[in-house]
Amino acid sequence: MTKTLAARTAPIALAALLSAAMLVSTNALASHQYRVSVAAQESATVVASSLAVQHVTIVGHRLARA
Repeated sequence: MTKTLAARTAPIALAALLSAAMLVSTNALASHQYRVSVAAQESATVVASSLAVQHVTIVGHRLARA
């Protein structure tokens, strides 16, 4: 046991730091993807609602019967 305290705790501290960094970056990526999907869904909803409104004009012609 010739390792010093710093030499023994450094790998544990680096592993904890790496784990925390991975969690933070994964959360940031997931949040970004969520914001993108919400924006895409809202724009699709606006397009769908504008397409759902239809105007129909019916022009009828009567035939003259004698």
